[in-house]
Amino acid sequence: MKLATLLIFQVPIICFFLIQSAYANSSEDEVGMFVMELVPYGFTKENGEQTGVLLDVLNEIRDVSGVGLPVKTLPLKRLLLTVLKDMKSCTLVIDSPIVIDNLDLIEPIGYELTAGILPLFGVKLTDYSSLKGKLIAVPLGVQFDEEFNTDTSLNKVSTPEYINAIKMMKVGHVDAVAGAIPVLKYLATKEGLHAQFFDQPLILVEKDMYLACSFNLTKNERRKLQQAVMGLRLSGKTQKFFDRYLSLPNQ
Repeated sequence: MKLATLLIFQVPIICFFLIQSAYANSSEDEVGMFVMELVPYGFTKENGEQTGVLLDVLNEIRDVSGVGLPVKTLPLKRLLLTVLKDMKSCTLVIDSPIVIDNLDLIEPIGYELTAGILPLFGVKLTDYSSLKGKLIAVPLGVQFDEEFNTDTSLNKVSTPEYINAIKMMKVGHVDAVAGAIPVLKYLATKEGLHAQFFDQPLILVEKDMYLACSFNLTKNERRKLQQAVMGLRLSGKTQKFFDRYLSLPNQ
């Protein structure tokens, strides 16, 4: 998870290398489908079952469109070793400059990826200045906002991983936790925490998530994928996937 926290908001940069991975034995007409191997986006349960919200969404897009190979998750340790190859491929990423410049943004899936500060109930974070005087747990390697990253006036305590930060909050050692809000909420449920435990997060970064593909898809493949994403978004089905994984339960 240490490497995961370092790269959590470098997803677009990583996926630029990732989507062209070494599945070179697929035929010219097949479209590779990949998601990041990272909780809660794509991961393997103890029983060996693959799951994750992005894995489920991309599987649904594949099923509806009829386009693409079975969805694969790829581990973070392989990312920087992956070379860009000329093959058809798709993934789910946020709209960063490097993605916009190098991939075809087929269609927004209808979900914004957010990062910021998640506080305990009663800790009101109305704007950036309200962080003053709060003790904030920051998982090692988490970097998502330049001002927050470099602000030495804030009281920040480093933790090895996301789960350690959540545990510190659970026992009242910190006022808030910094990081990707979906990851924080997912791990909070694993610690038995409910929605009432937290107050409203201070969002510092918001990015739309897209189905992004290589430019060498056929017009028919692109059209089918775009129609599938639009249909799932407009029907509300995409949001249901995210709600199932990332919504905190009520008491």
